[in-house]
Amino acid sequence: MTRRLAAAVLAALAAWLWLGFAAPARRESDAARAEFARLRAERERVRSRVVEIGRRATVGRTPESGAAAARAMRRALLQATEVGGVENVRIAATPANRGRVAATGRLSVDGPLEAVLAVADRLADPGSGVLVRRTTLAEAGPGSAGVRLDVDGVSLRSGP
Repeated sequence: MTRRLAAAVLAALAAWLWLGFAAPARRESDAARAEFARLRAERERVRSRVVEIGRRATVGRTPESGAAAARAMRRALLQATEVGGVENVRIAATPANRGRVAATGRLSVDGPLEAVLAVADRLADPGSGVLVRRTTLAEAGPGSAGVRLDVDGVSLRSGP
């Protein structure tokens, strides 16, 4: 009889512990997980909004005329290569005559992977003024060490 009584007391104690501590802790954990998911989704929405606003601000700084837009594109491409460590830098920029595109540009550099990726990172930054259309990363040609980066980009007019 004492064994049954001890078992009943232990079962009641286990149920009391479960209902008193484990179940509320599980509910709090589920609520915290849901809140974390909601905040993560909100963070991603805000991050994408910030990027979009940054791109619009960059577009607003793009010169409207063809020659000035091409000079601004060349300057942006050249500034991206100032990270150092890259060689065989080739830059081309041409004004665009119609549509929202103000100028098109092409950058090609050779160098160690870290330096080339730093150039790509600077170009991809919304503040660079370049919207990257295409990027190619390949092994550098003979006589060059590392990799080659080719980037095609555009700058947009601020008007419609």
